[in-house]
Amino acid sequence: MSRLILLTIFLLLTACSSTGPVTFVPAKDSQRIVWPSAPEPARIEFITAFSNAQDLGIEKSIFNKLLDLFTGADDQNLARPYALAVFENRLAIADPDAAVVHLYDLKKQTYNRIERVAENQLESPISVAIDNHRLFIADSKSNKVFVLDSNNKLQHIIEGLERPTSLSLNPSQQRLFIADTLAHKVFAYDLVGNYLFKIGERGENDLEFNYPSHLAASDKKLFVNDTMNFRVQIFDSNGQHISTFGKQGDASGYLTQSKGIAVDSDGHIYIADALANRVQIFTQNGEFLLEFGNTGRQHGEFQMPTGLAVWNDKIFVADSYNQRIQVFQYLKVDE
Repeated sequence: MSRLILLTIFLLLTACSSTGPVTFVPAKDSQRIVWPSAPEPARIEFITAFSNAQDLGIEKSIFNKLLDLFTGADDQNLARPYALAVFENRLAIADPDAAVVHLYDLKKQTYNRIERVAENQLESPISVAIDNHRLFIADSKSNKVFVLDSNNKLQHIIEGLERPTSLSLNPSQQRLFIADTLAHKVFAYDLVGNYLFKIGERGENDLEFNYPSHLAASDKKLFVNDTMNFRVQIFDSNGQHISTFGKQGDASGYLTQSKGIAVDSDGHIYIADALANRVQIFTQNGEFLLEFGNTGRQHGEFQMPTGLAVWNDKIFVADSYNQRIQVFQYLKVDE
């Protein structure tokens, strides 16, 4: 009798399996959500949104489904996604309210929920960086950055930080940048955790910061969201200052409480303006180009957007209080 019950459960679980992974492709023309509105040519398009592994087409194994029946299912939903990082098919999301990092591999169709690293329980994972070989996790309560290998095993711990809040990886330069918000500095390390140099001190001039919160590395440049100075500073990969732009304000092109920052293939800078529930786009000279999103829970709307990541001109937004990630596409101008 028990064998028959187990066989029945097995068949039911198999029947409920996903038909395949999510594809990040645009909707049909009649259902498209784009910015700016017609008749202007579209430059940003909503693609999809997800809140858990199942939304990405990643199903649990039959064994794990059976195990859940007896032990209770582990929660794969996002609680408050704050930061994220994308590299090829790998996606990592820092979820501080759940004290976990969600790690997805869209090619292998796997999901891992990282709650501890070796003997270290994650307390407030607030930022992540990733490549094919490593995962970096910043924990703002333990004030440590953990360096993990491709099997999620601990390689190294970066310590001595006051409040690490953002990580950004520049694989071509073999550098990891860490924003230490309370120290008003940005630190550079190599990819195995060796210290290289630091940028900044507290102040309002170039090469000075006032609670820097988020970073982006792209094209041998480092972009620093100098949050409480309401501006962005741009550096080369050796920490030499290039330029500064930004002003405080509520209108388009101004910054209120800016969070995540990312850069597309044409060098446009994306900034998540959390309080205004929008993402703004600028040139590297600071010229305002476009904004997308507003307050709400529908597709293309936000409740406190924080983290940003761009990969192959797909823009991933951590829509924190909507407990989801939204994905958009940058539509390049025809040559």
